[in-house]
Amino acid sequence: MIDTFVKDVMIPISRYVTVKKTDTLIDVLQALDGARKSEVEHAHRDAIVTDENGEFVGKVTMLDIFKALEPNYKKLDERSSKGALTQEFVLKAVKDFNLWVEPMQDVCSRGSHKFVSDVMHVPEGADYMSGEDSLELALHKYVMGVHQPLIVKAGDAVIGVLRFGDVFEVTRKAMLACPI
Repeated sequence: MIDTFVKDVMIPISRYVTVKKTDTLIDVLQALDGARKSEVEHAHRDAIVTDENGEFVGKVTMLDIFKALEPNYKKLDERSSKGALTQEFVLKAVKDFNLWVEPMQDVCSRGSHKFVSDVMHVPEGADYMSGEDSLELALHKYVMGVHQPLIVKAGDAVIGVLRFGDVFEVTRKAMLACPI
């Protein structure tokens, strides 16, 4: 991956699924479904959130959607859920917080009334990269637990999205091309 830069692998923001803060989760899912039907490469599983002026304000990921559909996740202490999770911890949390016990119809109803602004992740410093950064730096961020996907900037402007799966594909292809 030496000499591979974030800008070489990222998806330009103009080619990414975009939703508004005022959209519902159903709108997000429909936008992702539409992109999946027309996308020849990897289907998008998250969306960029823009304000009324079309400016980047956040992202909605699969994890954000799952957390929105199960409000009891808010009861978990996030500090205890970071790092290595044991099976015992996970099963105890599921039981203690009644996670995912409601019928799917209730989940569908709840999700249809959630707005993107209530669900979206507003990126912090570690969530951003420069297009000139190395792919190795992006990989380190992912392994260390940054909220996916990474947002790529040139100065103050958001120019793209770097997905973990795309970083993996570059690594996979490079490894398979190595002479053994």
